[in-house]
Amino acid sequence: MKKLINGLFFVIFIALILILTYFNIGLNSTITISAVLIIIYFFLLFEFKGIDSKKLAVISTMAAMGGVFRIPFAGVPNVQPTTFIVAVSGYTLGSVEGFIVGVLSAFISNFFLGHGPWTLWQMLGWGLCGVFFGVLRKLISNYNIVIFTIFCGLWGFIYGIILDMWFVVGFIRPLTINAVLLGVASSLVFDSMHAIGNIIFSILFSNKFVKILDRFIKRFEVEYID
Repeated sequence: MKKLINGLFFVIFIALILILTYFNIGLNSTITISAVLIIIYFFLLFEFKGIDSKKLAVISTMAAMGGVFRIPFAGVPNVQPTTFIVAVSGYTLGSVEGFIVGVLSAFISNFFLGHGPWTLWQMLGWGLCGVFFGVLRKLISNYNIVIFTIFCGLWGFIYGIILDMWFVVGFIRPLTINAVLLGVASSLVFDSMHAIGNIIFSILFSNKFVKILDRFIKRFEVEYID
């Protein structure tokens, strides 16, 4: 099923690019539609993965935590535990599950903080964060707090760049290299605060989160041997 979904979305994506190019549709619309397709793609992977109810409960809990715990930190620019929660979810539950936690965290929290065109890009940014940490776990199976914390910090900047690109492409004209660099540089202070916050949350809580979630997953994994 995963191969079928991959093939189907590859064909749809190529066809979409050709259609958008033929009708000379703007770059902003092209990128927005691509972001929507990426989110749909991961939701389909999640749907056909056959996740049991126990793991689904954990995913729902982590998504709720990522959304709700963001709200009390709204008064502190870019400092919130959501990125850390998404990262630890992807690291322990898997890439697809981490993506779902990231998407839902943004969607839930913005019911309180305000929805807008930025919501899609927050969903995509945190979703990709979950995917990254799921891949990281496959590359480095043994948990290392130093490596985990470093990448948590880096994702403060990566997430910021994703949001910056949406702003630059959508609102800045003419679109030049200098405009892109200026757009990224303008949020450097806020991205740095995001990164520092991620590092602090990781140092304080990542050991406990990873240990608890790993134990939970192993507890409910059942292997049948013929």
